[in-house]
Amino acid sequence: MRSIIFSLLLFLFLPLAHYGQDIAVIKFEDLVKKYSNASDTLYLVNYWATWCKPCVEELPDFIKLDKELQGQKFKMILVSLDFPSQIASRVIPFIKEHDIEAEVVVLDDDANVWINLVNKDWDGDIPVTQIIQRNQKDFYHSTLNYQELKKIVEPKLK
Repeated sequence: MRSIIFSLLLFLFLPLAHYGQDIAVIKFEDLVKKYSNASDTLYLVNYWATWCKPCVEELPDFIKLDKELQGQKFKMILVSLDFPSQIASRVIPFIKEHDIEAEVVVLDDDANVWINLVNKDWDGDIPVTQIIQRNQKDFYHSTLNYQELKKIVEPKLK
């Protein structure tokens, strides 16, 4: 009986482990810790959701840039605003379908508390992108295409 239960659990959760990365459910303060350091790494933090059409439309350009900049002092963090309960049903299948290798996290905080901490002028609409390097934070409250991303990121990597 024990091996049947183990086999069943393995069968159910193996697909979740197979996609290649863990989806952390974190608080906003934990997200800030990820990019708050004195290194010269350039962080691109994109706030998006699987249900947001403009977010989904711009994501291939973000993925292309992330793959192109592998090995450089560049780190992309995709902050999904999907509900934590939707990780298995929506977020993981989306990541697999779009071959996303960048770190993906899901926030589990009251957005009314942290939205103004991202940028005081942000009204909560997505997509939103931050470019963070050391103490400099640039905020983009619009969709960005590949050429715009390169124009923003490349000078900061030099």
